[in-house]
Amino acid sequence: MFHLFKNLLEKSNSDWQGSGNAHSQWREAGLTEQQYLSVVLMLQLSHADFSSAQQEHNVVMQYMQQEFGLTATAAEPVFAAALAQAGDATCLHGFTTKLKALPYADRLALLDQLWKVVFADGELDPNEEAMLRKIADLLFIRHSDYIQSKLAIQPAN
Repeated sequence: MFHLFKNLLEKSNSDWQGSGNAHSQWREAGLTEQQYLSVVLMLQLSHADFSSAQQEHNVVMQYMQQEFGLTATAAEPVFAAALAQAGDATCLHGFTTKLKALPYADRLALLDQLWKVVFADGELDPNEEAMLRKIADLLFIRHSDYIQSKLAIQPAN
């Protein structure tokens, strides 16, 4: 029984590493580990409502191209590897552990981008909001900043 729990903990801590192929994809594209993990987190969040809209994927692809300077061709394999890792992930901790080392302003910028992914399909699902709240907590983002970010990104009704 102890070995089962030990294996589960090891898996959750190594979720971000995924397969060797995923590892080489983001390195070949010139991304840092934290940049890649942010993409995985965005894609994991896009599945929180149990449907992944094309609009959400488009927002992530556009983000990779604008923020990281990747071409669409270079972004595709990174996106595919991140999507596979997001689908196989068992927890958020393996991704957020590395991302909480970012400066606070960068974590806020990531939170803004995560809200853009959530609102891309025009709906705020309670599962997405709960997951994003958990991510914000794991990234040590103040609740007031979480609310400010949500209100700033939220589309006008």
